[in-house]
Amino acid sequence: MKKLSIIILSCVALTPVFVNAAPANKPLSRWTCEDFLVLDTTYQPTAVGVSIALNMKNKGMENEIIDTKGIEKVTPIMVQECKKDKKQSFRQRLAKEWAKIK
Repeated sequence: MKKLSIIILSCVALTPVFVNAAPANKPLSRWTCEDFLVLDTTYQPTAVGVSIALNMKNKGMENEIIDTKGIEKVTPIMVQECKKDKKQSFRQRLAKEWAKIK
């Protein structure tokens, strides 16, 4: 439970920075790869981390830790894959790529 609280607090702390860089008025669940690519490159790892945390929300997060090495590894892969097809779902593509590195 303590780890879940830390993850939630981290996401809340990053939200103001992330929201300022995110596509306006579009929930993350509806992002396309194009929305991800328009982010400044410094915010792309944050988008990946927040999306992963949200995807794991109800999957036993109390045993999870933030995988910063995984986020660093998957972000450039996501940039490459998203450039191939900008209309694909960001979250679906991220789930596929995250599963490959795990």
